[in-house]
Amino acid sequence: MLPASVASTCSVARGAFCGASQRLTAGAVRGVKATSTLPVQPRNDSAKLMARVMTKVDKAASELYSATMLTAMAPQTGTMAKRSLASPRLGKKPALSALSRSVRGVCTSPFGLLGATRGMKIASARPVNDGKQVDIEFADKTAYRFHTAWIKDAHPSLTGSDYYRKSAKTLFEVDQYMAERVQPSEDGSKLEVHFKNGLVENSVTEQYISTWLKAFAPYVGQPLHDGDVTASSSLPGTGSLLDGIYRNRTPWDSTMQMPTFDGEKMVEDEDMQVEFLERMMDPGVALIKNIGVPEGFDHIKAGIPMEEFVGKIIGRLNQHPVRATRFGVIHTQARGEIAGADYDHKNPLSMHTDHSVYHGTPGYLQFMYQARGSVSSKVCDGVALANYMKENHPEDYELLTTVQLTHSSRNCIYAKNGAYRRDANGGDGASFELVHTHPVLTLDKDGHLEKVIQSETKRGVSALPFDIYPRYMEAYKRWTQLVEDERFKCEFDWPEHSVIVMNNWRVLHGRATVPPNTERTMVFGYVMKTIYENRHRLLKQRQAERSNPDINDRWLTRLPNQVLTSLVQ
Repeated sequence: MLPASVASTCSVARGAFCGASQRLTAGAVRGVKATSTLPVQPRNDSAKLMARVMTKVDKAASELYSATMLTAMAPQTGTMAKRSLASPRLGKKPALSALSRSVRGVCTSPFGLLGATRGMKIASARPVNDGKQVDIEFADKTAYRFHTAWIKDAHPSLTGSDYYRKSAKTLFEVDQYMAERVQPSEDGSKLEVHFKNGLVENSVTEQYISTWLKAFAPYVGQPLHDGDVTASSSLPGTGSLLDGIYRNRTPWDSTMQMPTFDGEKMVEDEDMQVEFLERMMDPGVALIKNIGVPEGFDHIKAGIPMEEFVGKIIGRLNQHPVRATRFGVIHTQARGEIAGADYDHKNPLSMHTDHSVYHGTPGYLQFMYQARGSVSSKVCDGVALANYMKENHPEDYELLTTVQLTHSSRNCIYAKNGAYRRDANGGDGASFELVHTHPVLTLDKDGHLEKVIQSETKRGVSALPFDIYPRYMEAYKRWTQLVEDERFKCEFDWPEHSVIVMNNWRVLHGRATVPPNTERTMVFGYVMKTIYENRHRLLKQRQAERSNPDINDRWLTRLPNQVLTSLVQ
């Protein structure tokens, strides 16, 4: 992912270009109307002209963004140790003079005719080492050596309509193919590779997309140019297209302006869905209005609007271990003391995250739907709270990020048929145990706050070492007081038929304030992290497909997230 400084440079460049282009386009359309030598354009024709020009503008702006990224990264990549062009396998320096000559005189300005993505275009290519490898030089003057077997094995023609590989036997065949001829297209956007494999009838010609090859090059290619930033080892793991946002999250306090969306529009607008999912990473909370009206308020009908809405924008809600539905329902008029303290709206409830007792905290996104009644509530930011502790109480922060605390409970709310016991007419209970031992603040390998796990009502009996106990409890008390600090709590209105969505690994919430004489029905449910991240991945792929038809689903699926990021951002 891009450093914040690079991302800022790219965004400014793109914004400036778009603004100027829009003004130029508007002027051009006005000019058509005023020119006496041309027929006057009807209003709808002018709109079509504007749409066509703006499509070109948007594409050019995207290309400018890519080139600006390459330029902005240069000072940072330039600090890397200079790489030798010697091939470790062949023991000699690959000859690149022909490749280099082919790009001499080509304009490298991001404002050139081909636009900024011409850095991703292929300037020249050739087979080497008897066709076992292919050298590709891109228009930004980077060059890489690819294994021919990798190129052959990676082509989407080996997969079927279900995106699975058609046959396992190709694994044992790809290394028998050699690259006999390679030819970039005239505009450098594609590369044609003719593979030979013994008999003539075994030969095959495949076409590859230049931007796709460029995205993979730093990970699978041997660099043939100086100053290259190339992966020195395999990928560190699955990663996510949201990693860049995650690493650059902005802490917020009581003054945070709640992001707000219209649910009816979101269902029809995938770009809005992308924006919403990215807001779930930062700031980690949003209000969505107009998601539907329930037909009733029992434990099934009350949650249907929320369940259907979530299904359309993300996927299925998590299934509870016992409950018959994928959502829970809370009423103000229910016998809360029977259900438990968390379900009693009259019971004060401190700021907390949910699923503290579940190992691994499976509820990543938390949806809370106001099926009946309008209320107000409050949230606070775990990132801001953790930063405050780190800066002002570093010893406490160290304890909260390293010492293991236990949350645990026995759930006795449901009957064996999955209904609430209070509604099961004396049916047998289906009790189950839950326990989770963890630091209150979980950090990732790079020291970023990954997860906040806080719920004082569900804090169990922790096995805190004798020497640590007094000091740890002081730190934990300070933390528990801090989450209630008014400086950090953001209050918001929560209207009927709207849903508040939170990143449950980041955002803490408290008990809503219910106006007098208000009957309230609230529905809640959760979505796992993998479901959330992969839905965002799919939507970003679709966005890329819409902006560049050459990069279709065949090319964008099956890729590691780290590679896919450069193709869809």
